[in-house]
Amino acid sequence: MSYLTLAELRRDTPQARDQARQAAISAHRDAGHRLIWSLFNDDPGAKRDFLYRTTADNRFLIVSARPPRAAEAVWRLKTKAYAPDLTAGQRLGFSLRANPSVALSQPDRRRSKRLDIFQYHKLASPGPIDPQTREDIALEWLAGKLAPLGATVDRTLSQLAGHTQLRLDGKKALLTAIDIEGVLTVTAPGSFVPALTEGIGHGKAFGLGLILLRPLGPPARSP
Repeated sequence: MSYLTLAELRRDTPQARDQARQAAISAHRDAGHRLIWSLFNDDPGAKRDFLYRTTADNRFLIVSARPPRAAEAVWRLKTKAYAPDLTAGQRLGFSLRANPSVALSQPDRRRSKRLDIFQYHKLASPGPIDPQTREDIALEWLAGKLAPLGATVDRTLSQLAGHTQLRLDGKKALLTAIDIEGVLTVTAPGSFVPALTEGIGHGKAFGLGLILLRPLGPPARSP
């Protein structure tokens, strides 16, 4: 079983303010990943088994394999079971914040070099990328990611809603993050459901990779 949690870091207690200072929350850093890790530190030896996304200042959505735990003086947590029941052919609205990247093999067989998709595009087409081309690149990347996971993206109803870079805490490197919103169709529920808890792309420890779904209303009838 998985869990979906809305977590809000409180502002009205000394403990919460101290926690925020220690984590050094900043949009130019890492979206508060140390804060989220603190909710799952009951087992120091456990690997990361959660995804999260920042939704607003001090508020996070989390999908996890175990329920988060925290002091009430620091966090407000609303947790419920998360078990999406999807069917083949089902159309859903979606929102994804992800790190769109590709791995380039190196001639000397060293570890592959990872580039974001816009850097990769510039290798073949140097120069600025106009907004429409940037959106096309992002949707093409997403389509390639979703296909083996059991879903297709409706490009006519999807868009690149945001593009930014995160500076990771303690590192010089920047991590590209994009927001894509739109409509997808489930083709293989048995493959797509695990992707909802395992995430899409890299940078999952930094608030990326979690795809959020919403039901769509019935199609409008023709007059």
